[in-house]
Amino acid sequence: MSVLALEQVSLGVESAELLNSVSAHIVKGQVCALVGPNGCGKSTLLRAIATACGAREAEEDDAYFLVGSGTVSGSAAEGRCVLVEQDALQWSDLLAGGTEEELRALPLSDAIDMGIAEMDEDAEEDAEVWRTLCLAAGDTLGWDGARYEETPLGDLSPGCAVRAYLAIALHRCGLDLLLLDEPTNHLDLSSILWLQAAIRASGKSMLIVSHNAAFLDTVCDHVWAIDPLEHTLAVSGASYSDFRASEEAARLRQVALYESQQRRNTQLTAAAKQLRSRSAAGASCVGKDNDTMLRDFRRDRAGRSGRKAKALEKIRDKEPTVELAKQRKPLRITIDPLGAGHDSAIMFQAVSIGHDPETPLPLPPLTCRIDFGERVAIVGDNGVGKSTFLATLTGALEPISGSVSIGRELRLGNLMQEHENLPRTQLAKGYVAELAGLTTVGACRHLIHYGLTLQQAESPISTLNPGARARLLLAGFALRKVNTLILDEPTNHLDAEAIGELIATLNSFSGTVVLVTHSLEFLTALDLTRVLRLQHSGLSRVDSVEVLVEDMEEAVAGVIAKVWG
Repeated sequence: MSVLALEQVSLGVESAELLNSVSAHIVKGQVCALVGPNGCGKSTLLRAIATACGAREAEEDDAYFLVGSGTVSGSAAEGRCVLVEQDALQWSDLLAGGTEEELRALPLSDAIDMGIAEMDEDAEEDAEVWRTLCLAAGDTLGWDGARYEETPLGDLSPGCAVRAYLAIALHRCGLDLLLLDEPTNHLDLSSILWLQAAIRASGKSMLIVSHNAAFLDTVCDHVWAIDPLEHTLAVSGASYSDFRASEEAARLRQVALYESQQRRNTQLTAAAKQLRSRSAAGASCVGKDNDTMLRDFRRDRAGRSGRKAKALEKIRDKEPTVELAKQRKPLRITIDPLGAGHDSAIMFQAVSIGHDPETPLPLPPLTCRIDFGERVAIVGDNGVGKSTFLATLTGALEPISGSVSIGRELRLGNLMQEHENLPRTQLAKGYVAELAGLTTVGACRHLIHYGLTLQQAESPISTLNPGARARLLLAGFALRKVNTLILDEPTNHLDAEAIGELIATLNSFSGTVVLVTHSLEFLTALDLTRVLRLQHSGLSRVDSVEVLVEDMEEAVAGVIAKVWG
Protein backbone atom coordinates (compact mmCIF):
# COMPACT_ATOMS: atom_id res chain seq x y z
CA MET A 1 0.00 0.00 0.00
CA SER A 2 1.25 3.48 -0.85
CA VAL A 3 1.97 5.91 1.93
CA LEU A 4 0.46 8.61 -0.30
CA ALA A 5 -1.37 8.30 -3.61
CA LEU A 6 -2.66 11.23 -5.66
CA GLU A 7 -4.95 10.17 -8.50
CA GLN A 8 -6.14 12.70 -11.10
CA VAL A 9 -5.96 15.57 -8.61
CA SER A 10 -6.35 19.20 -9.69
CA LEU A 11 -5.34 22.25 -7.68
CA GLY A 12 -6.13 25.93 -7.99
CA VAL A 13 -6.01 29.24 -6.16
CA GLU A 14 -9.09 31.36 -6.69
CA SER A 15 -9.32 31.58 -10.50
CA ALA A 16 -5.72 30.48 -11.18
CA GLU A 17 -5.09 26.86 -12.15
CA LEU A 18 -1.97 25.31 -10.62
CA LEU A 19 -2.27 21.60 -11.41
CA ASN A 20 -4.59 19.79 -13.80
CA SER A 21 -5.43 16.10 -13.20
CA VAL A 22 -2.04 14.97 -11.89
CA SER A 23 -1.15 11.60 -10.35
CA ALA A 24 1.80 10.60 -8.17
CA HIS A 25 2.67 8.11 -5.43
CA ILE A 26 5.01 7.84 -2.45
CA VAL A 27 5.87 4.43 -0.98
CA LYS A 28 7.41 3.57 2.38
CA GLY A 29 10.86 5.05 2.89
CA GLN A 30 10.73 7.23 -0.22
CA VAL A 31 11.92 10.83 0.13
CA CYS A 32 10.61 13.08 -2.65
CA ALA A 33 11.68 16.59 -3.54
CA LEU A 34 8.77 18.81 -4.60
CA VAL A 35 10.33 21.45 -6.84
CA GLY A 36 9.35 24.28 -9.15
CA PRO A 37 9.74 28.06 -9.45
CA ASN A 38 8.40 30.52 -6.87
CA GLY A 39 4.63 30.79 -7.00
CA CYS A 40 3.96 27.51 -8.83
CA GLY A 41 1.97 26.02 -5.92
CA LYS A 42 4.43 23.86 -3.96
CA SER A 43 3.40 25.05 -0.49
CA THR A 44 -0.24 25.12 -1.56
CA LEU A 45 -0.02 21.46 -2.62
CA LEU A 46 1.52 20.49 0.74
CA ARG A 47 -1.30 22.24 2.62
CA ALA A 48 -3.91 20.63 0.37
CA ILE A 49 -2.44 17.16 0.97
CA ALA A 50 -2.24 17.76 4.74
CA THR A 51 -5.88 18.86 4.81
CA ALA A 52 -7.01 15.89 2.70
CA CYS A 53 -5.11 13.54 5.05
CA GLY A 54 -6.70 15.04 8.16
CA ALA A 55 -3.38 16.41 9.44
CA ARG A 56 -4.60 19.98 9.18
CA GLU A 57 -8.04 21.50 9.52
CA ALA A 58 -9.29 23.56 6.59
CA GLU A 59 -9.43 27.25 7.46
CA GLU A 60 -11.93 29.83 6.30
CA ASP A 61 -9.29 31.81 4.44
CA ASP A 62 -7.85 28.79 2.60
CA ALA A 63 -7.70 29.90 -1.03
CA TYR A 64 -6.82 26.54 -2.57
CA PHE A 65 -9.07 23.65 -3.48
CA LEU A 66 -8.94 20.12 -4.85
CA VAL A 67 -11.45 19.57 -7.63
CA GLY A 68 -12.74 16.94 -10.04
CA SER A 69 -12.87 13.19 -9.52
CA GLY A 70 -9.37 13.01 -8.06
CA THR A 71 -8.56 11.19 -4.83
CA VAL A 72 -5.94 11.36 -2.08
CA SER A 73 -5.32 8.00 -0.40
CA GLY A 74 -2.68 5.88 1.33
CA SER A 75 -1.75 5.23 4.96
CA ALA A 76 -0.93 8.93 5.43
CA ALA A 77 -4.55 9.75 4.56
CA GLU A 78 -5.56 8.05 7.82
CA GLY A 79 -4.10 10.94 9.79
CA ARG A 80 -0.60 9.45 9.99
CA CYS A 81 1.19 12.52 8.61
CA VAL A 82 2.24 15.95 9.79
CA LEU A 83 2.88 19.22 7.96
CA VAL A 84 5.92 21.24 9.04
CA GLU A 85 5.28 24.71 7.64
CA GLN A 86 8.13 27.12 7.05
CA ASP A 87 6.86 30.10 9.05
CA ALA A 88 3.80 28.84 10.91
CA LEU A 89 4.59 25.84 13.11
CA GLN A 90 1.47 24.36 14.70
CA TRP A 91 2.58 22.65 17.91
CA SER A 92 -0.95 21.36 18.57
CA ASP A 93 -0.68 19.29 15.36
CA LEU A 94 2.31 17.47 16.85
CA LEU A 95 1.77 17.43 20.62
CA ALA A 96 -1.32 16.35 22.53
CA GLY A 97 -2.62 17.70 25.80
CA GLY A 98 -3.16 21.39 25.17
CA THR A 99 -4.30 24.14 22.85
CA GLU A 100 -1.86 25.95 20.59
CA GLU A 101 -1.80 28.91 22.97
CA GLU A 102 -1.18 26.70 26.01
CA LEU A 103 1.62 24.76 24.33
CA ARG A 104 3.40 27.89 23.08
CA ALA A 105 3.51 29.23 26.65
CA LEU A 106 5.54 26.21 27.85
CA PRO A 107 9.08 24.91 27.28
CA LEU A 108 9.10 21.78 25.12
CA SER A 109 9.68 19.32 27.99
CA ASP A 110 6.70 20.73 29.89
CA ALA A 111 4.56 20.69 26.74
CA ILE A 112 5.39 17.00 26.23
CA ASP A 113 4.55 16.33 29.90
CA MET A 114 1.06 17.70 29.25
CA GLY A 115 0.58 14.85 26.79
CA ILE A 116 1.87 12.31 29.32
CA ALA A 117 -0.69 13.61 31.82
CA GLU A 118 -3.39 13.11 29.19
CA MET A 119 -2.21 9.50 28.66
CA ASP A 120 -1.10 10.24 25.08
CA GLU A 121 0.61 7.11 23.78
CA ASP A 122 3.31 9.07 21.90
CA ALA A 123 4.23 11.49 24.69
CA GLU A 124 6.45 9.19 26.80
CA GLU A 125 8.45 8.20 23.73
CA ASP A 126 8.74 11.89 22.74
CA ALA A 127 10.05 12.75 26.20
CA GLU A 128 12.73 10.04 26.13
CA VAL A 129 13.84 10.94 22.61
CA TRP A 130 14.03 14.65 23.44
CA ARG A 131 16.09 14.06 26.60
CA THR A 132 18.53 11.80 24.73
CA LEU A 133 18.89 14.24 21.84
CA CYS A 134 19.44 17.29 24.05
CA LEU A 135 22.15 15.47 26.00
CA ALA A 136 23.87 14.37 22.78
CA ALA A 137 23.58 17.61 20.81
CA GLY A 138 23.60 20.18 23.61
CA ASP A 139 27.25 21.13 23.65
CA THR A 140 28.37 19.18 20.57
CA LEU A 141 26.06 20.95 18.09
CA GLY A 142 25.37 24.10 20.11
CA TRP A 143 21.78 23.24 21.08
CA ASP A 144 22.43 24.40 24.65
CA GLY A 145 22.36 27.97 23.35
CA ALA A 146 18.63 27.66 22.65
CA ARG A 147 17.93 27.16 26.39
CA TYR A 148 15.13 24.75 25.56
CA GLU A 149 14.55 23.78 29.21
CA GLU A 150 13.51 27.29 30.18
CA THR A 151 12.35 29.01 26.96
CA PRO A 152 8.64 28.77 26.03
CA LEU A 153 7.99 27.38 22.56
CA GLY A 154 6.52 30.70 21.46
CA ASP A 155 9.72 32.55 22.41
CA LEU A 156 12.18 30.28 20.61
CA SER A 157 14.00 31.71 17.60
CA PRO A 158 12.62 30.36 14.29
CA GLY A 159 15.62 28.07 13.82
CA CYS A 160 15.50 26.65 17.34
CA ALA A 161 11.74 26.08 17.08
CA VAL A 162 11.77 24.25 13.75
CA ARG A 163 14.76 22.15 14.85
CA ALA A 164 12.87 20.93 17.92
CA TYR A 165 9.68 20.31 15.91
CA LEU A 166 11.58 18.25 13.34
CA ALA A 167 13.38 16.27 16.03
CA ILE A 168 10.08 15.08 17.55
CA ALA A 169 8.43 14.41 14.17
CA LEU A 170 11.39 12.40 12.82
CA HIS A 171 11.30 10.03 15.80
CA ARG A 172 7.51 9.68 16.09
CA CYS A 173 6.59 6.07 15.27
CA GLY A 174 2.97 6.91 14.45
CA LEU A 175 3.85 9.18 11.54
CA ASP A 176 4.12 7.58 8.09
CA LEU A 177 4.64 10.80 6.10
CA LEU A 178 6.31 14.12 6.83
CA LEU A 179 5.41 17.11 4.64
CA LEU A 180 8.31 19.55 5.02
CA ASP A 181 8.05 23.10 3.67
CA GLU A 182 11.50 24.70 3.42
CA PRO A 183 12.83 22.83 6.48
CA THR A 184 16.35 24.26 6.19
CA ASN A 185 15.15 27.87 6.34
CA HIS A 186 16.36 29.34 9.66
CA LEU A 187 18.50 26.28 10.54
CA ASP A 188 22.18 26.85 11.23
CA LEU A 189 24.79 24.90 9.27
CA SER A 190 25.34 22.18 11.88
CA SER A 191 21.56 21.74 12.24
CA ILE A 192 21.19 21.30 8.47
CA LEU A 193 23.88 18.61 8.56
CA TRP A 194 22.07 17.00 11.52
CA LEU A 195 18.74 17.12 9.65
CA GLN A 196 20.28 15.45 6.59
CA ALA A 197 21.66 12.62 8.70
CA ALA A 198 18.45 12.30 10.75
CA ILE A 199 16.26 12.03 7.64
CA ARG A 200 18.43 9.23 6.29
CA ALA A 201 18.45 7.43 9.66
CA SER A 202 14.68 7.74 10.22
CA GLY A 203 13.61 5.72 7.17
CA LYS A 204 10.41 7.77 6.97
CA SER A 205 8.57 8.78 3.81
CA MET A 206 8.71 12.50 3.08
CA LEU A 207 7.65 15.13 0.58
CA ILE A 208 10.03 18.07 0.85
CA VAL A 209 9.84 21.57 -0.59
CA SER A 210 13.26 23.21 -0.59
CA HIS A 211 15.39 25.43 -2.78
CA ASN A 212 18.57 24.11 -1.14
CA ALA A 213 19.96 21.96 -3.96
CA ALA A 214 22.73 20.38 -1.88
CA PHE A 215 20.21 19.38 0.80
CA LEU A 216 17.84 17.83 -1.76
CA ASP A 217 20.69 15.92 -3.39
CA THR A 218 21.70 14.48 -0.02
CA VAL A 219 18.29 13.31 1.24
CA CYS A 220 15.95 12.81 -1.75
CA ASP A 221 15.68 9.80 -4.04
CA HIS A 222 12.71 10.99 -6.14
CA VAL A 223 11.56 14.28 -7.63
CA TRP A 224 8.09 15.76 -8.18
CA ALA A 225 8.43 18.80 -10.45
CA ILE A 226 5.60 21.28 -11.02
CA ASP A 227 5.48 22.94 -14.46
CA PRO A 228 3.63 26.25 -13.94
CA LEU A 229 3.17 26.79 -17.68
CA GLU A 230 1.62 23.40 -18.44
CA HIS A 231 0.08 22.82 -14.94
CA THR A 232 1.59 19.33 -14.84
CA LEU A 233 3.53 17.28 -12.29
CA ALA A 234 6.54 15.33 -13.57
CA VAL A 235 7.70 12.38 -11.44
CA SER A 236 11.27 11.08 -11.60
CA GLY A 237 13.29 8.44 -9.75
CA ALA A 238 16.50 10.44 -10.22
CA SER A 239 18.38 12.60 -7.75
CA TYR A 240 17.61 16.30 -7.83
CA SER A 241 20.81 17.26 -9.69
CA ASP A 242 20.39 14.42 -12.18
CA PHE A 243 16.78 15.49 -12.76
CA ARG A 244 17.84 19.09 -13.39
CA ALA A 245 20.59 17.92 -15.74
CA SER A 246 18.11 15.70 -17.59
CA GLU A 247 15.66 18.60 -17.86
CA GLU A 248 18.34 20.86 -19.29
CA ALA A 249 19.49 18.18 -21.74
CA ALA A 250 15.89 17.66 -22.90
CA ARG A 251 15.48 21.42 -23.32
CA LEU A 252 18.65 21.66 -25.39
CA ARG A 253 17.54 18.72 -27.56
CA GLN A 254 14.19 20.41 -28.13
CA VAL A 255 15.91 23.66 -29.07
CA ALA A 256 18.22 21.80 -31.49
CA LEU A 257 15.25 20.02 -33.13
CA TYR A 258 13.34 23.28 -33.40
CA GLU A 259 16.28 25.14 -34.94
CA SER A 260 16.93 22.24 -37.36
CA GLN A 261 13.31 22.32 -38.51
CA GLN A 262 13.39 26.10 -38.88
CA ARG A 263 16.50 25.83 -41.08
CA ARG A 264 14.89 23.10 -43.23
CA ASN A 265 11.67 25.12 -43.54
CA THR A 266 13.69 28.15 -44.60
CA GLN A 267 15.57 26.09 -47.22
CA LEU A 268 12.38 24.49 -48.62
CA THR A 269 10.60 27.85 -48.70
CA ALA A 270 13.54 29.50 -50.49
CA ALA A 271 13.75 26.67 -53.06
CA ALA A 272 10.00 26.81 -53.68
CA LYS A 273 10.15 30.58 -54.06
CA GLN A 274 12.96 30.30 -56.60
CA LEU A 275 11.02 27.70 -58.60
CA ARG A 276 7.90 29.87 -58.56
CA SER A 277 9.95 32.80 -59.85
CA ARG A 278 11.19 30.66 -62.70
CA SER A 279 7.66 29.45 -63.33
CA ALA A 280 6.34 32.99 -63.50
CA ALA A 281 9.14 34.07 -65.85
CA GLY A 282 8.59 31.10 -68.17
CA ALA A 283 4.83 31.46 -68.22
CA SER A 284 5.12 35.10 -69.24
CA CYS A 285 7.61 34.36 -72.02
CA VAL A 286 6.31 35.83 -75.36
CA GLY A 287 9.15 35.08 -77.80
CA LYS A 288 9.15 35.80 -81.53
CA ASP A 289 6.30 34.81 -83.83
CA ASN A 290 8.47 32.25 -85.66
CA ASP A 291 9.96 30.83 -82.41
CA THR A 292 6.95 28.93 -81.09
CA MET A 293 9.08 25.90 -80.18
CA LEU A 294 11.23 27.91 -77.72
CA ARG A 295 8.16 29.64 -76.30
CA ASP A 296 6.37 26.32 -75.73
CA PHE A 297 9.51 24.79 -74.17
CA ARG A 298 9.84 27.64 -71.68
CA ARG A 299 6.16 27.54 -70.79
CA ASP A 300 6.34 23.75 -70.28
CA ARG A 301 9.41 24.14 -68.07
CA ALA A 302 7.62 26.87 -66.14
CA GLY A 303 4.76 24.49 -65.51
CA ARG A 304 7.14 21.85 -64.21
CA SER A 305 8.82 24.45 -61.94
CA GLY A 306 5.46 25.44 -60.53
CA ARG A 307 4.58 21.82 -59.80
CA LYS A 308 7.97 21.28 -58.13
CA ALA A 309 7.45 24.38 -55.97
CA LYS A 310 4.04 23.12 -54.94
CA ALA A 311 5.52 19.70 -54.09
CA LEU A 312 8.25 21.28 -51.94
CA GLU A 313 5.68 23.38 -50.07
CA LYS A 314 3.57 20.27 -49.52
CA ILE A 315 6.58 18.42 -48.08
CA ARG A 316 7.32 21.39 -45.80
CA ASP A 317 3.74 21.71 -44.56
CA LYS A 318 3.28 17.97 -43.93
CA GLU A 319 6.37 17.55 -41.74
CA PRO A 320 5.57 17.25 -37.99
CA THR A 321 5.85 20.63 -36.30
CA VAL A 322 8.48 20.89 -33.57
CA GLU A 323 7.32 23.38 -30.96
CA LEU A 324 9.82 25.39 -28.98
CA ALA A 325 9.31 24.50 -25.30
CA LYS A 326 7.68 27.21 -23.25
CA GLN A 327 10.18 29.06 -21.11
CA ARG A 328 9.91 31.62 -18.37
CA LYS A 329 11.59 34.92 -19.03
CA PRO A 330 15.12 34.76 -17.52
CA LEU A 331 15.53 36.66 -14.25
CA ARG A 332 18.09 39.44 -14.14
CA ILE A 333 18.97 41.19 -10.87
CA THR A 334 20.90 44.40 -11.42
CA ILE A 335 21.83 46.65 -8.49
CA ASP A 336 24.03 49.56 -9.55
CA PRO A 337 25.17 51.15 -6.27
CA LEU A 338 26.04 54.74 -5.57
CA GLY A 339 29.72 55.27 -4.95
CA ALA A 340 31.10 56.14 -1.53
CA GLY A 341 33.97 58.26 -0.29
CA HIS A 342 36.04 58.26 2.87
CA ASP A 343 33.24 57.99 5.46
CA SER A 344 31.98 54.58 4.38
CA ALA A 345 33.12 52.02 6.96
CA ILE A 346 31.07 50.05 9.49
CA MET A 347 32.66 49.85 12.96
CA PHE A 348 31.74 48.00 16.16
CA GLN A 349 33.70 49.05 19.23
CA ALA A 350 33.28 46.84 22.33
CA VAL A 351 29.57 46.35 21.61
CA SER A 352 27.23 44.28 23.78
CA ILE A 353 24.04 43.29 21.97
CA GLY A 354 20.57 42.10 22.93
CA HIS A 355 16.89 42.99 22.83
CA ASP A 356 16.69 43.85 26.55
CA PRO A 357 19.32 45.98 28.32
CA GLU A 358 18.69 43.95 31.47
CA THR A 359 19.49 40.64 29.74
CA PRO A 360 22.15 41.10 27.03
CA LEU A 361 23.10 38.06 24.98
CA PRO A 362 25.81 35.91 26.62
CA LEU A 363 28.54 37.22 24.34
CA PRO A 364 31.71 39.17 25.09
CA PRO A 365 31.87 42.77 23.78
CA LEU A 366 32.21 42.63 19.99
CA THR A 367 34.73 44.68 18.01
CA CYS A 368 35.10 44.63 14.23
CA ARG A 369 35.50 46.89 11.20
CA ILE A 370 34.03 46.35 7.73
CA ASP A 371 35.40 48.60 5.01
CA PHE A 372 33.50 49.71 1.92
CA GLY A 373 33.48 47.10 -0.82
CA GLU A 374 34.02 44.11 1.48
CA ARG A 375 31.77 41.06 1.25
CA VAL A 376 31.48 39.49 4.70
CA ALA A 377 29.49 36.40 5.71
CA ILE A 378 28.59 35.60 9.31
CA VAL A 379 27.88 32.03 10.44
CA GLY A 380 27.01 30.60 13.84
CA ASP A 381 24.64 28.41 15.83
CA ASN A 382 20.90 29.08 16.00
CA GLY A 383 20.10 31.52 18.77
CA VAL A 384 23.66 32.77 19.25
CA GLY A 385 22.77 36.30 18.10
CA LYS A 386 23.56 36.67 14.39
CA SER A 387 20.27 38.39 13.50
CA THR A 388 20.61 40.56 16.62
CA PHE A 389 24.09 41.54 15.41
CA LEU A 390 22.65 42.63 12.04
CA ALA A 391 19.78 44.48 13.72
CA THR A 392 22.31 46.39 15.84
CA LEU A 393 24.39 47.15 12.75
CA THR A 394 21.41 48.65 10.90
CA GLY A 395 20.21 50.67 13.90
CA ALA A 396 17.04 48.64 14.40
CA LEU A 397 18.43 47.85 17.88
CA GLU A 398 20.52 50.13 20.07
CA PRO A 399 23.74 48.62 21.43
CA ILE A 400 23.48 47.82 25.12
CA SER A 401 27.02 49.11 25.55
CA GLY A 402 29.84 50.21 23.27
CA SER A 403 29.45 52.11 20.01
CA VAL A 404 28.37 51.35 16.45
CA SER A 405 29.49 53.68 13.66
CA ILE A 406 27.93 53.60 10.18
CA GLY A 407 29.61 55.72 7.51
CA ARG A 408 27.51 58.72 6.43
CA GLU A 409 27.92 57.84 2.76
CA LEU A 410 26.39 54.39 3.13
CA ARG A 411 22.89 53.77 1.80
CA LEU A 412 21.64 50.54 3.37
CA GLY A 413 19.32 47.96 1.87
CA ASN A 414 18.19 45.55 4.62
CA LEU A 415 16.42 42.51 3.18
CA MET A 416 15.04 41.08 6.44
CA GLN A 417 14.03 44.34 8.15
CA GLU A 418 12.34 45.75 5.06
CA HIS A 419 10.62 42.39 4.47
CA GLU A 420 8.98 42.79 7.89
CA ASN A 421 8.08 46.44 7.26
CA LEU A 422 6.47 46.05 3.83
CA PRO A 423 3.05 47.75 3.66
CA ARG A 424 0.96 44.58 3.39
CA THR A 425 -2.23 46.25 2.16
CA GLN A 426 -0.53 48.21 -0.64
CA LEU A 427 -0.39 46.85 -4.18
CA ALA A 428 3.09 45.69 -5.21
CA LYS A 429 3.12 48.05 -8.20
CA GLY A 430 2.00 50.93 -5.98
CA TYR A 431 4.82 50.28 -3.53
CA VAL A 432 7.47 50.37 -6.28
CA ALA A 433 5.88 53.36 -8.02
CA GLU A 434 5.88 55.33 -4.76
CA LEU A 435 9.42 54.22 -3.90
CA ALA A 436 10.99 55.39 -7.17
CA GLY A 437 8.54 57.94 -8.58
CA LEU A 438 7.50 55.63 -11.43
CA THR A 439 4.16 55.34 -13.16
CA THR A 440 2.21 52.19 -12.29
CA VAL A 441 2.91 50.91 -15.81
CA GLY A 442 6.65 51.46 -15.30
CA ALA A 443 6.47 49.83 -11.87
CA CYS A 444 4.75 46.76 -13.34
CA ARG A 445 7.40 46.50 -16.05
CA HIS A 446 10.17 46.70 -13.44
CA LEU A 447 8.55 44.01 -11.25
CA ILE A 448 8.03 41.67 -14.20
CA HIS A 449 11.74 42.11 -15.00
CA TYR A 450 12.44 40.85 -11.45
CA GLY A 451 10.36 37.71 -11.90
CA LEU A 452 6.91 38.69 -10.64
CA THR A 453 3.86 37.98 -12.76
CA LEU A 454 1.49 40.74 -13.84
CA GLN A 455 -1.10 39.31 -11.45
CA GLN A 456 1.39 39.51 -8.56
CA ALA A 457 2.38 43.07 -9.49
CA GLU A 458 -1.28 44.08 -9.33
CA SER A 459 -1.98 42.25 -6.04
CA PRO A 460 -1.71 43.42 -2.41
CA ILE A 461 1.69 42.63 -0.91
CA SER A 462 0.00 40.51 1.79
CA THR A 463 -1.08 37.99 -0.87
CA LEU A 464 2.42 37.49 -2.31
CA ASN A 465 4.34 34.35 -1.41
CA PRO A 466 7.65 34.88 0.47
CA GLY A 467 9.71 34.43 -2.70
CA ALA A 468 7.74 37.11 -4.54
CA ARG A 469 8.15 39.51 -1.59
CA ALA A 470 11.93 38.91 -1.63
CA ARG A 471 12.01 39.70 -5.36
CA LEU A 472 9.94 42.83 -4.68
CA LEU A 473 12.55 44.04 -2.19
CA LEU A 474 15.44 43.31 -4.56
CA ALA A 475 13.63 45.31 -7.23
CA GLY A 476 13.35 48.17 -4.74
CA PHE A 477 17.05 47.99 -3.86
CA ALA A 478 17.93 48.38 -7.54
CA LEU A 479 15.76 51.49 -7.88
CA ARG A 480 17.18 53.07 -4.71
CA LYS A 481 20.79 52.35 -5.80
CA VAL A 482 21.74 51.11 -2.31
CA ASN A 483 25.48 50.70 -1.81
CA THR A 484 25.38 48.45 1.27
CA LEU A 485 23.39 45.22 1.37
CA ILE A 486 22.46 43.69 4.73
CA LEU A 487 21.10 40.21 4.07
CA ASP A 488 19.77 37.85 6.74
CA GLU A 489 19.37 34.38 5.17
CA PRO A 490 18.83 35.86 1.67
CA THR A 491 18.31 32.47 0.01
CA ASN A 492 15.27 31.69 2.17
CA HIS A 493 12.15 31.59 -0.05
CA LEU A 494 14.09 32.12 -3.31
CA ASP A 495 13.97 29.50 -6.07
CA ALA A 496 17.07 28.07 -7.76
CA GLU A 497 16.97 30.62 -10.60
CA ALA A 498 16.79 33.57 -8.20
CA ILE A 499 19.54 32.15 -5.98
CA GLY A 500 21.84 31.74 -8.96
CA GLU A 501 21.17 35.27 -10.15
CA LEU A 502 21.61 36.65 -6.61
CA ILE A 503 25.03 34.97 -6.38
CA ALA A 504 26.08 36.56 -9.67
CA THR A 505 24.76 39.95 -8.51
CA LEU A 506 26.58 39.87 -5.17
CA ASN A 507 29.84 38.75 -6.76
CA SER A 508 29.76 41.74 -9.13
CA PHE A 509 28.33 44.24 -6.60
CA SER A 510 30.85 47.03 -5.99
CA GLY A 511 29.37 48.10 -2.65
CA THR A 512 29.48 46.46 0.78
CA VAL A 513 27.74 43.17 1.55
CA VAL A 514 27.16 41.83 5.07
CA LEU A 515 25.15 38.64 5.21
CA VAL A 516 24.12 35.80 7.47
CA THR A 517 23.71 32.46 5.75
CA HIS A 518 23.58 28.78 6.64
CA SER A 519 23.54 27.58 3.03
CA LEU A 520 26.85 25.88 2.32
CA GLU A 521 26.19 25.98 -1.43
CA PHE A 522 25.53 29.74 -1.30
CA LEU A 523 28.48 30.38 1.01
CA THR A 524 31.00 28.59 -1.19
CA ALA A 525 29.68 30.16 -4.41
CA LEU A 526 30.23 33.73 -3.19
CA ASP A 527 33.47 35.62 -3.69
CA LEU A 528 33.78 36.63 -0.03
CA THR A 529 36.37 38.86 1.59
CA ARG A 530 35.91 37.20 4.99
CA VAL A 531 33.81 34.61 6.81
CA LEU A 532 33.22 35.38 10.50
CA ARG A 533 31.86 32.93 13.07
CA LEU A 534 29.79 34.23 15.98
CA GLN A 535 30.08 32.01 19.06
CA HIS A 536 29.58 32.47 22.78
CA SER A 537 33.33 33.10 22.93
CA GLY A 538 33.01 36.03 20.51
CA LEU A 539 33.49 36.89 16.84
CA SER A 540 36.34 35.10 15.05
CA ARG A 541 37.56 34.62 11.49
CA VAL A 542 36.98 31.27 9.74
CA ASP A 543 40.13 30.27 7.88
CA SER A 544 38.57 27.30 6.05
CA VAL A 545 34.86 26.66 5.52
CA GLU A 546 35.71 23.12 4.38
CA VAL A 547 37.46 22.28 7.66
CA LEU A 548 34.59 23.83 9.63
CA VAL A 549 32.08 21.61 7.80
CA GLU A 550 34.21 18.48 8.27
CA ASP A 551 34.32 19.09 12.03
CA MET A 552 30.54 19.60 12.10
CA GLU A 553 29.90 16.41 10.11
CA GLU A 554 32.01 14.41 12.57
CA ALA A 555 30.06 15.87 15.50
CA VAL A 556 26.72 15.14 13.78
CA ALA A 557 27.70 11.51 13.18
CA GLY A 558 28.35 11.10 16.90
CA VAL A 559 24.94 12.55 17.81
CA ILE A 560 23.08 10.34 15.30
CA ALA A 561 24.87 7.24 16.63
CA LYS A 562 23.80 8.03 20.21
CA VAL A 563 20.16 8.69 19.30
CA TRP A 564 19.52 6.06 16.62
CA GLY A 565 22.16 3.59 17.69
